[in-house]
Formats: sequence, C-alpha cells, structure tokens
Amino acid sequence: MIKRLILTAITGILLLFAAASCGGGGGGTPVSITSINTGGGQISAGSVVPLSATLSGGNGQVLLKSWSVSAGSLMINPPDFSLVLRETAKSTSETSVATTGPTVYWVVPESAGSATVTVKVEDATRSLDVSFGASPVTLAVNSAANGQRVVTVSANGISDLFGAAFRVNYGDAYSPVSVEAGDFLGPAGETLFLGLANQADFVPVAITRKQGGGGKDGSGVLATITFAPAGSSSAAKGASQSESFALDSLFFISSDYARINLGN
Repeated sequence: MIKRLILTAITGILLLFAAASCGGGGGGTPVSITSINTGGGQISAGSVVPLSATLSGGNGQVLLKSWSVSAGSLMINPPDFSLVLRETAKSTSETSVATTGPTVYWVVPESAGSATVTVKVEDATRSLDVSFGASPVTLAVNSAANGQRVVTVSANGISDLFGAAFRVNYGDAYSPVSVEAGDFLGPAGETLFLGLANQADFVPVAITRKQGGGGKDGSGVLATITFAPAGSSSAAKGASQSESFALDSLFFISSDYARINLGN
C-alpha cells in the first residue's frame, strides 16, 4: 500500500513537470512579438537599415529569430568598408537569416518602392510593410575619353553630415581605375578617405571629417570613380550606363556620431 502511494505521488510530480515544460498550466509564457523596429525616421532607397524585434514572454531566454524580406537583402553584420576588414565588404543576396542577436541589417533596394519585413520567433510571427523613398544621395555617370566612364556620387540637401560610407556596384563591362574624394566634406587636410578600386563587382568608399570639425550642411560631391572598359568586351558598347553602375549600402554619420536617417 505504501509503495503504491509513493508511486502515485512520483507519477503526479512527473506529470506536473511535464505540463510545465510544455507551457501548460503555470508553465512558461508563450513568446509574442510586440513590434518590428526600423530605427525611426523615413527610410530611403539604397540605405542599410538596422532591424530589431520587441518580444514579450519567453521567460528571458535567448531566442532564435528568423528574419525575411520580400525585397532587398539581409545581413547579420553591417557591411564593413575598412581597409583591414575588406574581405567582409561583400555584396549580399540573402533574403532570409536566422540569429539570436538583437539586430540584423536590411540592405534596402536601390529604387523607391515597398517591401515586407517578417520575423518569426518560435510559434510567433509578425510582419511589417515598409515604404522607402528616393535617396538624397545620387549617382551620375558621364562619358570620358577612351570609352571611360566617370561616376560621381553626390549628397543632396543633407544636414550635419560628418561621415559617409557606401558601395558603387558595377558590371563586368567596366573596371575601376581610380577613386577620388569629393570636396563636400572639406579638403584633404580636414578629412580621412578610403576608396578601393581592387574589389570585384563593387567599389567601397568611406569618407569622414576629422575629429574636432563639425558636420556639413547642403549638397556636394562625396566621391568620383573612374572606370575603363574591361578589355575588348563588347558588352561595354551595348550596356546602358544606368544599368552598369548602381549605388547601395549607404551609411551616414552626423557630428555627434548618430546615424542619419536619409530622407528626413
């Protein structure tokens, strides 16, 4: 009789533990997604937007978040344009990523439009429809001698710009031969500049004012890149200039080192 009572008690305890582990009764709180966060401000085409999710429930556990976008691409880490980490400055085409980290980075399409951002955590799913306007940073292509193309990247109507980084993507019809800083952020003595002409498919560019200087307001040239036809490629003759070169992955920093939301 005593053995039967002991077995009954043990069975009851095991059943209680099983119910708790399954989230039933007084067990864990199911995870819910309160919001998807885009960093605030209007989003512009070609920019890189940090995405995060506000969660509730889950008993404080570190949870895997699965992200996806209907347009553009996602990265777990932001694009890096520094000389030392040049191998991390690569194009991305992933439209879905999964991470336990708090933030992922959305590379917004190069033209104005809209997209849906979705995050899934355990059984919870939330989506956000996002519209993005034209970027105030523009790319212009002009013809030069010997079939060369000169690509000029300019800022238009930006306030308190202290530093910028971006990519210029190009097709196989051309190859970059030089990258030069524009004068919008100041002369060479007031700025630090990095432009790499030895990467395949894109040219990473970074320019910043030196510490102690304020940000710049208005419009002007950030960088000029010269491209030459790639060998005797016949593609260069038939390629549209607007299709051969494209601007993306934009970062802009104000004088207080805050990210500037393009389009404000």
